[in-house]
Amino acid sequence: MKLFLDVDGVLLGRADPRAPNVILAAHAAEFLRGALASYEVYWATTNCDGTTESVVQYLRPYCSSDVLALVRRVRPTKFATLKTELFDGLADDFVWIDDQPLQAELRWLADRGWQDRLLRVDTRRRPDDLARAIRRLT
Repeated sequence: MKLFLDVDGVLLGRADPRAPNVILAAHAAEFLRGALASYEVYWATTNCDGTTESVVQYLRPYCSSDVLALVRRVRPTKFATLKTELFDGLADDFVWIDDQPLQAELRWLADRGWQDRLLRVDTRRRPDDLARAIRRLT
């Protein structure tokens, strides 16, 4: 099964929802290890320009070398406008993790009956949200 992963608001969040500083989200390393062990993991982020290195460079200030090694294992993607372009032609054997999908993306999923493919994770508002995602995906 394929897993598509956003960065901002998912892997990057806050220690406290009221805090202004962005950090690597709690449980990010554990989440990445588990996801990479169980899924084909792909980026679904505007920070990916078709290469994994663009995401590595974006995350470098927030991650240890161990976490960056996990980040490097996530497969690159590229889309023009909507993240749902990444799912076009797929069967329903994927999960998409995102904090703020666009209304057009939600409509695209609904038109196909794939709303259950989206797992909303928001580590800016709920700092431990990746722990919930880990439980849901295992």
